[in-house]
Amino acid sequence: MQFFKGAFTRRGINLQRHFHPEPLLVTDLDLLSFDITARLTLSKTIGEAKSGTGKNAPKPLDRAIWVAGLMQLVDADGGIIITALRPSSTVRDTVRSLGVTAMSVDELDRWEATHLHKDLEDVGAHGPGAFAEDAHTRKSVKGEPSLERIYWFLRAEVWFLDTWQATKRLIGALGELRRYWTPEIDDDQAAALRWMYAEALSTLTLQLVVLVGRYQATDLRDWRTLVNDRLAEGPVPANNQRALADAFDKYLAHILRELRAPSAMTVESMGAFHPIPPEWTDGLIELISRLEALTGLADLPRQSDLVMTERLVRRRHENEAALAAVSSRAPEEFARMRRQIAAFLRGAVELPEAVDRALTT
Repeated sequence: MQFFKGAFTRRGINLQRHFHPEPLLVTDLDLLSFDITARLTLSKTIGEAKSGTGKNAPKPLDRAIWVAGLMQLVDADGGIIITALRPSSTVRDTVRSLGVTAMSVDELDRWEATHLHKDLEDVGAHGPGAFAEDAHTRKSVKGEPSLERIYWFLRAEVWFLDTWQATKRLIGALGELRRYWTPEIDDDQAAALRWMYAEALSTLTLQLVVLVGRYQATDLRDWRTLVNDRLAEGPVPANNQRALADAFDKYLAHILRELRAPSAMTVESMGAFHPIPPEWTDGLIELISRLEALTGLADLPRQSDLVMTERLVRRRHENEAALAAVSSRAPEEFARMRRQIAAFLRGAVELPEAVDRALTT
């Protein structure tokens, strides 16, 4: 429902992995949803589906208040609670002031009957087929540490990073996946790789659109420095890293003087710990400026999510009804945007031919 209402959505985002090793009773978010504003910023909504019909089960009001607390935990702007037990008008009005929309399964059924046409029931990253592919991937990568780490990064951690770190690590994940791609082999791991490529590319597209929004709201004289700093930093901010690096340079220079080391060695050692952005930083700066000149960017993440999943995971052509439901713009407009993203990625990581073709066709 959220996807076809215009949001970029994911289901079952794992919270226990995110907060590990701290124990957490809340296992996951049934719904994580992002609306892209006119300024290309994100408005985050979470959702939970609970029956509420058991004798001792929390009722709609309790569940809605619980979701309001969960919103604060994950810094969400809004929440949805869907229960089998119909919330009263009093409950709906009460929790609306908390930013929570309370609904029953009846309202969801009514929406589906009106809007979820047969051609939309199981397309892209949503529907029974998509859920099965996700489960298949999780099972296939179990026991392969690197792939399992990337899987859980895509299913949990990436959604709690700032957009700079998410972009940096998604590109790193794409490079890591290439090590496992063997074109001649079509087995369970190959299917899992296709799912992870589609997921990483869709999520990266969302992050790129947010970066375009940052670009539009930044003084262009500061933009290159900002990008370099934000991509160079890790858990420690770039300014703090530079301060530590300068202190280390002074310490090392003192040691080398005491040891009467050659001047050339002292010069070569300087700046060894200064933060350095990835080699593809200039390419990203150029990509963002090119995307900024295009219209329809707000629809790009959802359209790409549909197309990449259909082509890579479902291995079929995306149907026209689904494309029209995502955006009224011509598919070729989004294809041009993806070709620019593909051109950038070729300079940053090596893409398998099948993945490159899915992006550029």
